[in-house]
Amino acid sequence: MADQVTEQQVQEMVPQRDLSPGFQAMIGRMIADPDFRKQMATDPEGALKAANIQLSAPEMERMRSMTPEDRQKLTQELDARDSKAWWVVIWRWFSWW
Repeated sequence: MADQVTEQQVQEMVPQRDLSPGFQAMIGRMIADPDFRKQMATDPEGALKAANIQLSAPEMERMRSMTPEDRQKLTQELDARDSKAWWVVIWRWFSWW
């Protein structure tokens, strides 16, 4: 298990940003719910509304600026990885954001 990434290493890799509780809820839901991920790829505003998740105004603006291809790529990466690699997808979301 020497090649397993530690929580400390993940924290050091993730950029420090102020994220709304809604953004954190969105990420958590994307990790846990494959149907929500699919909805986020095709209709993010509808998915967020149905899940009763509210992003801050800048986060929502950023979400709207994503192309369908951007959203599809980010959500497909989570589908392709096992749950132990969730931090990779989180890293990509934070890096993109």
